[in-house]
Amino acid sequence: MKHRKLFALLLTVVLSVGAVFTGCGSGSGQSDTIKVGFYGTLAGSGAYVDTAAKMAIEDYIEQINANGGWLGKQVQLVSYDVSKDPATESVTAATRLIEQDKVIGIVGISGTASTLPIISLCNETQTPCIASAATNTKVTMNEDTGEVYPYLFRVCFIDPYQGTALADFAYNDLDIQKVATLTRVNNAYAMGIQEYFKEQYTALGGKIVKELGYQETEVEFRAQLTAAADAGATAILVAASEYKDAGLIANQAADLGLEFTFLLPDGVYASELLNVAGDTLGSSYISVGADENDPAFADFKSSFDEKHKDSGYTANIYTYYALDSFMLLEYAVKTADSLDGPAIRDALENAKDAPCFTEAITIDPETHNPLNKSITVLTVKDGAYSVYKTYKPE
Repeated sequence: MKHRKLFALLLTVVLSVGAVFTGCGSGSGQSDTIKVGFYGTLAGSGAYVDTAAKMAIEDYIEQINANGGWLGKQVQLVSYDVSKDPATESVTAATRLIEQDKVIGIVGISGTASTLPIISLCNETQTPCIASAATNTKVTMNEDTGEVYPYLFRVCFIDPYQGTALADFAYNDLDIQKVATLTRVNNAYAMGIQEYFKEQYTALGGKIVKELGYQETEVEFRAQLTAAADAGATAILVAASEYKDAGLIANQAADLGLEFTFLLPDGVYASELLNVAGDTLGSSYISVGADENDPAFADFKSSFDEKHKDSGYTANIYTYYALDSFMLLEYAVKTADSLDGPAIRDALENAKDAPCFTEAITIDPETHNPLNKSITVLTVKDGAYSVYKTYKPE
């Protein structure tokens, strides 16, 4: 709490600072500068995820540099946009960050699709990568060998836990017996959520009455919604990775006069979802890694929103996740007292109660996932989010 309040206070002090270290791909290689890499969707419909996250990291770096930097050196964020084709552009961005810009690590990667392609590159070049919201198990683990990827880490919970928790919640807390799933196909995150939800829900005794899918560019869902209703579903798991999909689905269900309980993963969590579908989501539930409107974050959120009021972006859950990933790297650099990739990797793998933004993080050395990561279930009622239940695994 003190860490976040200090962050918010310092953020207000630097409102007038113009020299922001942002990514320009300069590759200057100055010995007095530590470069950290970042890439994401900085344009288009998914920009709300990564743009504010990039701003938050830049704001925090202003603080760091004003207080002497890391190991006596200034810190610079080098960032690239991969919005046109994240799966392929991520490789180009990561290669440039590592080989040209000489970053000591890459942080804040929010998508599984843009993390998986760079695994080999990070391992081969001994460049630590900390994903902020890439929840697929394949990000840190080799499924064929069962071994952990040495240079891949994450600060978020994983798909099995989120999918399983949603299934437990639907069956045990809500007593829902029949569910349809509506999944964005060819999306690793969405398909992972659906897979683990189905496995756990059916094991508990629930019935998946219809498994439906849709393509990335699809905007018409009435046929799938009608099919779900005809199959007897009282709830729909919307396995999506952008809020716009969930908004369209909820609005079109209302247009058809269909009432479902919507079960939503954290990929669609955004204040914008309430703006486009707050009145049609009904009694819906969404799993998240932290409550965006938790009073613990109020000072930071207020300062961020004031500083960036002309940008069109406000602090959201992805800014929190991104700060977690950056602060974990900061912890590792200071713990290792080194900028050497293997030394940073060792510090990350053995991180214990690292002081991050949403909560202290301990890394499981066997999986490179955070241990005991909280998951919060929010309700969507009367056009607003509210906390329904928080899980804290032991």
